Amino acid sequence: MKVAVLGTGIMGSAMVRRLSSQGFEVGVWDRTAERAEAIAKEVGCQAFRSPWRAAEDADAAVAFLSDDNAAISVAAEMKRADGLLFINSSTITPSTSRALGEHFAGLGICYVEAPVIGGANDIVSGKALFLASGDGSCIRLSRKVLEAAGEVVEVGGLGQAMALKLAYNAVLVTTMSSLAEALSLAEAYGVDAEKLKAVMGKTAFAGVAEKYIDRMLKGSEVHFRLSLAAKDLEYASRASFDAGLPATVTSAAASLYKQAELHGLGELDYTKIVDYVRPRKPS
Repeated sequence: MKVAVLGTGIMGSAMVRRLSSQGFEVGVWDRTAERAEAIAKEVGCQAFRSPWRAAEDADAAVAFLSDDNAAISVAAEMKRADGLLFINSSTITPSTSRALGEHFAGLGICYVEAPVIGGANDIVSGKALFLASGDGSCIRLSRKVLEAAGEVVEVGGLGQAMALKLAYNAVLVTTMSSLAEALSLAEAYGVDAEKLKAVMGKTAFAGVAEKYIDRMLKGSEVHFRLSLAAKDLEYASRASFDAGLPATVTSAAASLYKQAELHGLGELDYTKIVDYVRPRKPS
C-alpha cells in the first residue's frame, strides 16, 4: 500500500519510520524540503516537492501539519483524486476540519480526521491512540494505515475527534502550567522539587509527578513544542467559544503559553513553561 506522509516534523517523521518498518511504500513531503529529504534518506523512500505530487499516486495520505492555515494550504493543492484516502492527523479546529471534509468530498477524496494522542515514541512502537471521525466507510479504510501505528477509537462525525483531542490537550497542557506554578511556590518557601514529588507520589497525582517533574527540571528532549501547545490551547479556547463556553482556565493558560513563546521558549518542550513561570535567581 502506498502512503504519502505530509509533514515530517516530530510526529510525521515517526509515522514515516513506523509505516516503512511495517512494509508500506512511503513517500514524503514537507514545506521545509531539507526535512523531508532527511527522513527520506533515513528510511530509503522518495521525497516530493509538493503535497499533491506526494499524494497523486498514493492509496492514502496522512497529514501531520502544524495548524489550520497549513492544513488549508495543503488542501488547496489537492486535485481531483477519486478513491484517495486523506487522513488528517494534525490538531486543528473542528470548524476547519469540517470545512476540509466538504472540500475533499468535492474532489472525490475520502476524508478522515484522526488526531493522535501520544508522542513520537508511541507511534514508532505502534502504541499511539488515534481518534477517528468521518464517514464510516472512510474510517474502515483508514484502519489499515492507522492500526499499523496504534489503536483507533471511533468518535463520530467530523469535528468531534478534533474537539476531543483539543479537550484532552487542554487538560494536559493546563496541568503543566499548574505544575510549574506549584514547583515555583514550593521553591519560594524552601521546599525542593523532590519533596513535592514525594508527596504527590502518595496521591492521585503520583503519575503526573513521576512522569513530568524531572522532565520539567532536567529534560532537554523536545517531545511537543511549546509553540504548538500554545496553539492547541488557543484552538481549544476558540472551539469552546464557538460552542458558547467561556473556557476561562484554558484561555488563561493559552495566554501564559503565548507569552512564554514570545519570550523565546517556543522551540522548547512544552514542559519548559516552568522556565517562564519560575522567578529568575540573581546571578
